[in-house]
Formats: sequence, C-alpha cells, structure tokens
Amino acid sequence: MIDLSQFFKIATSKDHMIAELHYKEEYLVNRDSEITIEDIKQFLTGNHIVFGLHDDNIKQLIDGIPLEDFPIVVANGEEPVPGLDGEINFVINFNPRVEKDVNWNFREVMSIPSVENNEKLASITLPTEGTEGTDVFGNVVAAKPGKPVKINAGKNVRFEDEDLTFYANSVGQATIQGNFIHIHPVFEVTDTLSMKEGNLDFIGTILIRGDVPSGYMLSAGGDIKIYGMVEAATIKAEGSIFISEGLSGLQKGYIEAGESIQIGYINQGMVHAAKNVYVENSILHSDCVAGGELICQRGSIIGGRSSAGDMIEVKHVGNYMNTRTELILGQSHKEVEQIEKLSMKKQEIEETLKKLSIIGDKLSHTPNIELNPKLLATLQRQKTSYGQNKNLLDTVVEQLNAITNDTNERHAKLTVTGNLYGNTVVTFGKYKRVIDTSYKQVELELLRNEIYMRSL
Repeated sequence: MIDLSQFFKIATSKDHMIAELHYKEEYLVNRDSEITIEDIKQFLTGNHIVFGLHDDNIKQLIDGIPLEDFPIVVANGEEPVPGLDGEINFVINFNPRVEKDVNWNFREVMSIPSVENNEKLASITLPTEGTEGTDVFGNVVAAKPGKPVKINAGKNVRFEDEDLTFYANSVGQATIQGNFIHIHPVFEVTDTLSMKEGNLDFIGTILIRGDVPSGYMLSAGGDIKIYGMVEAATIKAEGSIFISEGLSGLQKGYIEAGESIQIGYINQGMVHAAKNVYVENSILHSDCVAGGELICQRGSIIGGRSSAGDMIEVKHVGNYMNTRTELILGQSHKEVEQIEKLSMKKQEIEETLKKLSIIGDKLSHTPNIELNPKLLATLQRQKTSYGQNKNLLDTVVEQLNAITNDTNERHAKLTVTGNLYGNTVVTFGKYKRVIDTSYKQVELELLRNEIYMRSL
C-alpha cells in the first residue's frame, strides 16, 4: 500500500469542523500512482479524520483533479444547533402609552394597567438545550443552550412553577421595572397635600386629588397622579407622573419621572423624564429634559433650555420679543454640561500626568539615588500619585465614552407647527444653529453635518 503521507498533508480548521487535503511535492512527481478510495479513507482514518467524509470529493481526487483545485475538502463536521431562548408572553398590556391615531386625544397619553388579586400577568417558556454537533475527529461538540427569560416576580407578584406563570398578589397597578414585575398599591390623598400628611415616600402609586404646595416632597416607587397644581415642590416617581393643571415652580420646583410625564403647563420649573414629556399648554423659562419625545402641541416654549433625545414638537418657539430660547436635540443638555465638566477634568489630569512623568524621569536618572532616602521617598510618592491619576483618567474617559456613545442627534427632529422666533438656539450634538429671524411651520434635523430647515 502506498504511504500517502508522502503525497498529502491534512489541515483542519480551528473549530475542527473542516478537514482539507493539501498535496506535497512528491505528489507532483508521482501523480500517475494508483491510489484507491480505500487508500484515501485509510489515510484519513490514520490521521483520526473519521466523521463527515466527502465521498464525492474523494472520488474526484482519485479520478484526477487539476492542481489549482487543491486544497480539497475531504470532511465536514456537523455544527451544533443552539438552543432556543426562553420567551415571555404578556397576558396584560404593560405599556402605559396610548397609541396615536387620527382620533388621538392629547390628554389620553398614559393608561396605567390595573389588575385584580390573583390575576394572571404573564407566562414564560423555558429555554432549550440545543442539539449537539460532531467535529471531523468524531468528537461531540456541545450546543450553546438558550438563554432563560430575565424576568422575576417583584413586589406583590408570585411565580407558579406548575404553569410557569406570574400572578398578582394584590389589587393595584402592574409595572415592569428592570427585570421585575411589580404590583404597586395606591396611596390616595383626597384633598390638597397638607401637614396632615407631610412629605410622602411610598413604594407604590401616589394619588393627590388637590394641589401640592411649595416645600413638599413626594417620592413614589410607582406613578404619581396630581389632579391640581404643583408649586415649588419636589416630585419624583420611578414610574410616570400626571399633573392635571401644571407646575408653577418659582425656579425651585422639580419633577422627575423614570417613565413619562403628562402635565398642563410648566412655568419656571425643572422637569426631567427618562422617556417622554407631554405638555398641554406652554413651557415658560424652564429647564426640561425628555429622554424620548417632548411634545407641546398647543403651546409655546419660551426661554430656558429644553432637550429631547428623539423629537421636539411644539407650536411656537420663543416670542416676538426674541427671548433667548435653547432647544437641544439628540441628547440631554444635562449630559452636554457633564461632557464639558468631564472634558475639563480629563485635561487637568493629563497635564498632571505630564508633570509627574517629568519629575519621575528626572528622579530615575539621578545618580546614586538609592543612597538618598529623601529622593527615594519622593520617587515612591511620584509613582503612587501617577498610578492614582492614571486610574482616575481611565474612569473619566470611560464616563465620557458612555455619554458620547449614547447620542441620537442624527435621528432627532424639531417640528414647529406655528412660529419659530429669532434668538432661538437649536443644537444637534456638537452642531449649533442660531435662528436670527422668524420662520413659520418648519422642521429641523441634522443632515450631512448641517442643521437643515424645511417648510412643513
């Protein structure tokens, strides 16, 4: 029997899923040698290639193939089939947002889901293990199992293993926060908030039937609904916030929501929503941040700074007196301020590191420094300080990258359905445009690194 190791060599892929046959110089001299299919298979078996042999390719090799067809695939492994991920199937609608259609009522923005005790909330399917594969050496290749559903029973929710289903343990409002399903009960104040109740910090939803005067603080793990007005108070909710009348903040009132905010008006206040802000009337001399949309369809934005991650839609911007008004699209102006601070801090640390490097170089090249304990101590302090500043610089750079990589200015849009007055500053990321004259019914967005304006 011919020793085929003189004619060929076998190469396998890194994952051992492909085996190829390469010819040697000896094969060029002895191409007329009689080689059988059995010879090739024995040669492969002798090199432990035992699975997925390509009979057709081996037969072509025996019949004779051009040298340019080498290397030839002689075996293929069977790839493992990954498992299916687990899924969650919601029985109730957890999305509080009302879909917009031609009959959309501006006031109908949020519809918080309410549930009864023992009501079914959601069910899950378990992940599968997948199907094992085999490489060309006959070894079993493990399949990647599917990922389980990352959702857990939170407050007032239980999970039943028998049917893989989540159930409510109380009457309340169902929300998903992070990886948990919660049922939040409601704390209700039937009149204007007063010293009778004091400041409120509640795990569920807070309902105020009257006003919230200046100086009070409300904090809710669920939603907050106020059917009056808010003065210079602090309102924080991990869910959504609804204020029937509005905020008269006297430059002290602060509202923050982990979801969306619906409000009548904002006057000299600070408003921050992780998702959307819906204002029925106007925003006056205020500081507003919306992670998604800022909608002010029937009113104006006059003065102050307002920013939105995705879109600002407003009737009028500024006024005939040309009051300076700033609109930031694609990211929060709070993030812009943070970027400026972090950039300055980064520059300061880099300058400090340069100075420390110069000091370290000088000390390291000092002759007989080991005989001078004072200089040795100074060198040690220099190394410690350099390491601390280097770690601090890495942290600052990481924070900067996290913010700058999360901008959306190229997909954001400003829509003005009424008047866009002069002395309005529109910013998309690092691009800024100052409006020096008035326009009517326009739309602005970032195109080819320029802020482009067109008529509606």
